[in-house]
Amino acid sequence: MSLLSTSHLNIQIGNTKVCNDLNLECNSSEIWGILGRNGKGKTTLLHSLARLREVESGDIFIHEKNILTLTRKQIAQQLGVLLQHHEDNFPCSVMETVISGRHPHIGHWQWESKNDYALAHNALESVQLSHLSERPVNLLSGGERQRVSIATLITQNPDIMLLDEPNSHLDLKYQIQVLETLCNQTKAQQKIILMTLHDLNLAARFCDKLILLLGDGEVLLGDTDELLDEDNLQQLYDYPIKRINSGDYPAFIAK
Repeated sequence: MSLLSTSHLNIQIGNTKVCNDLNLECNSSEIWGILGRNGKGKTTLLHSLARLREVESGDIFIHEKNILTLTRKQIAQQLGVLLQHHEDNFPCSVMETVISGRHPHIGHWQWESKNDYALAHNALESVQLSHLSERPVNLLSGGERQRVSIATLITQNPDIMLLDEPNSHLDLKYQIQVLETLCNQTKAQQKIILMTLHDLNLAARFCDKLILLLGDGEVLLGDTDELLDEDNLQQLYDYPIKRINSGDYPAFIAK
């Protein structure tokens, strides 16, 4: 069953055409990567799929229902977004921030349940931050704050996760561990992930399928191993990239 799909989707921001007549179908247990140069609309595409900005034309479907027919709360119950930037205007603790992921599932005048807190504790444990649960989020490092945001999204427990540069601020260890956690949970629970990435090696390792934003509305969709060839990458980045086939995953270096 398609969890997220688009029909004849057109997105433009200013003079930049992000996609033209995009027909996308994301099925359960799939990990999608979105690749492209800076300014080609990776974040704009992600935000548009979440209905955080208007599209030029076309339709977006969640569980085969047009997103325009869903309330914001209904969308948040099924779709979660990891943003690039976080603004911590209030001195909340890590746990208070993570438990906020349950708010789309809680009715008016209701409090979080024991089960909600259990989900939050498990999420913090999955990103190795249980020991910081009472620390104010504004005292965290950039990498720790990113992991708090990921734990909040895990606590929200949506079927669709839209991740904008999830490895941002993370050192190598946590880049691998966090993406492994997210991808393993997604496949086990038959959900989906769409994420913007800059690192081709992470895309090759974790993504089943890719969206390549080539510019001027041109988009390539397909299986990761087929799309990540040197000709496509030359066109994508306007720079020669060498693919090295070695070990379990290919590696990519700039020539």
